[in-house]
Amino acid sequence: MTTADYAINVHAIPMLLMGLVTLVLGLLVYRSNRRSAAHRHFLVLCAGIALWLGATSIGLCATTPERALGWFRLDNVGVMFISVAFYAFSAEFLRLPRSRFIWLGYGLATMLALAVLFRDDFVAGVHLYRWGYFPQWGPASAPFFLVFFAYMAAAFTDYVRTYRTVTTPIRRQQIKFVLLAFMIAYLGSVDFFPAFGYDLYPFGYVPIFLLTVVVTIAILRYHLLDAALFVSMSATYLPLVPFTLALVLLAHGLSELSPMTLASVLVGATVAFTALYVSFQPWLQSALNKALFPSRYDAYNTLTRFSHAMVRNLDLINLQEEIVRTLQTVMRIDKISLYLFDKELGRYALKASHGVDTALADSVRLTSHESFARVLLERNQPVIKEELQHQEAEPGDEVMLDVLNTLTHMESEVCLPLVNKTRLIGFVNLGHKPSLDFYSQDELNLLRSLADSAAIALDNAMLYEDWKQSQLLIRRADRLRSLETIAGGFAHEVRNPLTSIKTFIQLAPSRRDDPEFMNSFSLVVADDLARIERLIEEILDYARYMKPKFSLESMNDIVASCLHFIEVQAATLGVTIEKHLADPMTPVMVDRQQMKQVLMNLLLNAMDAMKTQGGRLTVVTRYLTRLDGTQWIQIEIADTGCGIAPEDLPHIFDPFFTTKHESTEHVGTGLGLSIVHQIIQEHDGTVEARSTVGQGTMFTLALPDKPHPKTQPETSTPSQGKLMIFPRIPPIIKEHTGTDGP
Repeated sequence: MTTADYAINVHAIPMLLMGLVTLVLGLLVYRSNRRSAAHRHFLVLCAGIALWLGATSIGLCATTPERALGWFRLDNVGVMFISVAFYAFSAEFLRLPRSRFIWLGYGLATMLALAVLFRDDFVAGVHLYRWGYFPQWGPASAPFFLVFFAYMAAAFTDYVRTYRTVTTPIRRQQIKFVLLAFMIAYLGSVDFFPAFGYDLYPFGYVPIFLLTVVVTIAILRYHLLDAALFVSMSATYLPLVPFTLALVLLAHGLSELSPMTLASVLVGATVAFTALYVSFQPWLQSALNKALFPSRYDAYNTLTRFSHAMVRNLDLINLQEEIVRTLQTVMRIDKISLYLFDKELGRYALKASHGVDTALADSVRLTSHESFARVLLERNQPVIKEELQHQEAEPGDEVMLDVLNTLTHMESEVCLPLVNKTRLIGFVNLGHKPSLDFYSQDELNLLRSLADSAAIALDNAMLYEDWKQSQLLIRRADRLRSLETIAGGFAHEVRNPLTSIKTFIQLAPSRRDDPEFMNSFSLVVADDLARIERLIEEILDYARYMKPKFSLESMNDIVASCLHFIEVQAATLGVTIEKHLADPMTPVMVDRQQMKQVLMNLLLNAMDAMKTQGGRLTVVTRYLTRLDGTQWIQIEIADTGCGIAPEDLPHIFDPFFTTKHESTEHVGTGLGLSIVHQIIQEHDGTVEARSTVGQGTMFTLALPDKPHPKTQPETSTPSQGKLMIFPRIPPIIKEHTGTDGP
């Protein structure tokens, strides 16, 4: 054999390249799971295609019929195994017991391959076409066509029968995908026509190669073999077809160049196309997805935007509702249920749902120590019930059987674990999609990303709820701590009215007939009773914590009311109270009870600072105009007590910071000033402190003199359709028993 026996044929280049790539793809699939019979048969299929294309490409380069005939006999050896390998792959893929027919087919293919090599009437000769030599089938090839079409027909029959009997969405979609893929690849049989003398260019390698690439990627990366994925991936590979044709035309137009120059030009063109294709392929993929599957494209965008937005939502009830509603709206799932771990119940409880039997779903009793929760935590990825049924639910695997039973009880086809760090805070159950469509790998990846974001958002929202409840209880405890002082003032205030009432009751029997006495004393008693009633209402309002309720209130009235309650204690401690209240002072939007709590905290702290030697307590209210022209109300509370050390002053608003350690009787919680700071911040105001040791301390409060933005009533969004939200029971916050700060 000399170089004169072969010449470069531009029509052979794409065949040779695609044959080599097909063989590499088959090896990759085989290496991904060498124990899988389906993967082994797919390797045989790819090897047969590679032998067919490789030998054909060399035969096209032959310059003599004898050389071409030898290679065409070899390429038909590969053709003999294609149909049998496809049948074997299909049988394993469909999980059908066909081993006897598979080995019979391989035996027949081997006999036919030997006949091709050693019989002259199988490949009788060659045809000469414009693209080069091509094999000519002889009379002995009839058994091959019988075997080829019999095994192909048997494979297609198995696909159709299995598709009709399978009811699970994943298997139906898998079967539909592979059946459609190989039906398109069957266009490769057009290469039989030129073998019988028809002048038709053998383009069959193009659909076979493209579908081999798509199926390989689907096996290696997308285990569910999504049909939409197949269409979009095939579309993105379509530029390879015009490029191949352009390469053929380029080589034909430059055929007068030397082989080395021509090869360099073709290689350069391939490199340039590859660079451009890699750069624009993601954009092309996105554009085709948007054009071919607009609903899925919109769903991806919606879920992606929602996963970024929900981490900023700290309203737990609203967040639960939005997660369920978004999944139902975007993916159109009939049944969705969201479970979160409830600390008080000690188990995962149903929090939100759509389309499920709430009584049945709420009957699920799952703790964090059960096998179901452990499996979700270990996997930390979507758990598909159908995959467990086919792959992992073996008779002796009690854990997987328990997981399957739990998923069935919750009517869950896909379960999304909500894992944050090392904790399973909950999970989302998704039912069937409409028309029994299955969840593609892209959708599962997106759902996993959504679940990761949801876990963080829900965990943050639950921590925020716990924090709010703890703040509520701390504030309530701080109010009750102040009631001791208020009770002293209340006793003093009630004593005088009770004296007049007692006097009236004692004198009434003897002076019943004295109209002047009865009328005048009746008015006095009525006023005193109203006074007692108002005092009782004040104490009850102060002790009862409610949500902030902003209303127009006079700060002078609030200050005077608080000073009224501490007058008795101030007189006992030798403290003189001075008040300088601006008059008139227009009402501002505040929460009356919260502002009372702020002032009582500051006044009691001032009294405590002067309890040893007495002193002077000064309270001032005034208007303040800032540089930006805004009007503010300023309240100053100053004492002449012991003062605060300079090193302690920056920390007085820190939670649990206190300097009251003189005795266990007066030990401080370190929360009073922290609550003051927080309440003033909620009123969009400021609080500052200045102090000198041995001379006293002054606290300055500033509140904006304008309607507060939080005066709008809170409205809850009603659930729509069948969406139901189960409110979370606030956790019980245990009393803080640790030591206070320095």
